[in-house]
Amino acid sequence: MPEEIAGRIVAAFAIYSGIGLCAAVIFVSGGLRVLDPLAASAPWRVKLLITPGIIALWPVLLFRSFGLRPPEDRQ
Repeated sequence: MPEEIAGRIVAAFAIYSGIGLCAAVIFVSGGLRVLDPLAASAPWRVKLLITPGIIALWPVLLFRSFGLRPPEDRQ
């Protein structure tokens, strides 16, 4: 039973990371212009450095790219 739970946790993490990797490719290749114009003109070294953060925080970046912001940011 614990092996089955561990397998499901690993599978969920792999799916989350896979979606995050796809989102990172989209954001790094052109989607950064929507969120931050200065980051869009950054060199590839910088984009490579922010890629792990994009993979980890892809839901937040996805919401922000569509204009959805938390209430504290709507000023």
